[in-house]
Amino acid sequence: MEIEKIFKNLIIIDFALLVLIVVSSTYDSNNLNAINQYLEKGLLAKYENFSMILSIILFFLYLLTLNLLYRFISYGKKLYLFLIVSGILINYFNGSVVYTSLGTVLDQLGGMVSGAILILLYFSPIKENFR
Repeated sequence: MEIEKIFKNLIIIDFALLVLIVVSSTYDSNNLNAINQYLEKGLLAKYENFSMILSIILFFLYLLTLNLLYRFISYGKKLYLFLIVSGILINYFNGSVVYTSLGTVLDQLGGMVSGAILILLYFSPIKENFR
């Protein structure tokens, strides 16, 4: 089916955007890092180690989930929704952050692709492949 091809391509695009976000964040300027130090901290700032460990765990779970979705494994659908909601909550509780223009574009594209994947997962004939 054509929709399966679109779905799989969206998963590949999501993975590529994730890699680009990680790579681009390693090249942030020192000025940007200095600005981020002075911004208002969120609730998770008190638990910096916990927040970092949780983020790493969720990152690797996200990679696993993309693989599960690509292969149409049923529990990948629920895990993907859980990870998207968890990511939104962690971002909210981390406080303010300043991104570069490239980081902002990649983040917004990632959000759009994740939204498209969620719509296909729950509101298209793709949902039948996960039963």
